[in-house]
Amino acid sequence: MNSELYQRVADNVGRPAIQLRGTARETLTFLGGAPASSTEFSWPEKEGRPLGFIGQLDLAELDLREAAPWLPSTGRLLFFYDMDEAPWGFDPKDWGGWAVIYDAGAGQVQSIPFPDDLKEENRLLGTKYLTGKNYISIPSLERVTLEEAGISEEEEEDYYELSSNVFENHPRHQIGGFPEPVQSDSMEEECQLASAGVYCGDSSGYSSARAEELRQEPNDWRLLLQVDTEDDLDLMWGDSGTIYYWIRERDARAGDFSKVWLVLQCC
Repeated sequence: MNSELYQRVADNVGRPAIQLRGTARETLTFLGGAPASSTEFSWPEKEGRPLGFIGQLDLAELDLREAAPWLPSTGRLLFFYDMDEAPWGFDPKDWGGWAVIYDAGAGQVQSIPFPDDLKEENRLLGTKYLTGKNYISIPSLERVTLEEAGISEEEEEDYYELSSNVFENHPRHQIGGFPEPVQSDSMEEECQLASAGVYCGDSSGYSSARAEELRQEPNDWRLLLQVDTEDDLDLMWGDSGTIYYWIRERDARAGDFSKVWLVLQCC
């Protein structure tokens, strides 16, 4: 990787984030397996079907002070997704196809069993333990100009390889910072519109009067968790895709994870 170019871009437009990488140590931050919670909770469902459990973050294990100071410093976040319907998030009707539960308890955690009616194929029986690595994420060139990034036209091709190289062939699991888009890099706007009832599956929603109204409102959507395709768990989103959980900063600071929006992108 061109470290000089990366440092220059990071200094100009970078944003702190945390990569989540596999570890041999058993942690309370992991993908797959069953939730580990200190309190009982109602397993999230959509239309009577239990959602699949994707994984969880233990906020005390992770140093979030730079990457996500808007998150609580303790407790656990449990992530769920509708593995049957696999919602994309561009349709307001997708609401309920995912869930994030905040377990704020400080007591000892215990494994929560799967619901009896959760399909076997929607249970990630393997577990991949994760640890956090602080780094500076850089935006795609959909977000910034070459001038803002501090690079020349001759360096543009190298720019596209910077972000992928910094993950060093690890899956792009991440908290905070700029997303690693598979398709378009306008997910904050998609969350702002779709969560407010605007269909974003074609251009008509984006050009609607309601969309224009929503663009005038504060947009403080933050990347809560990015979960890449994960070979170790035989977990693939569409065709080598990624799911992105987003939350408004004001909701995260209030400890309210009931309004998280999700975007799925794939090749």
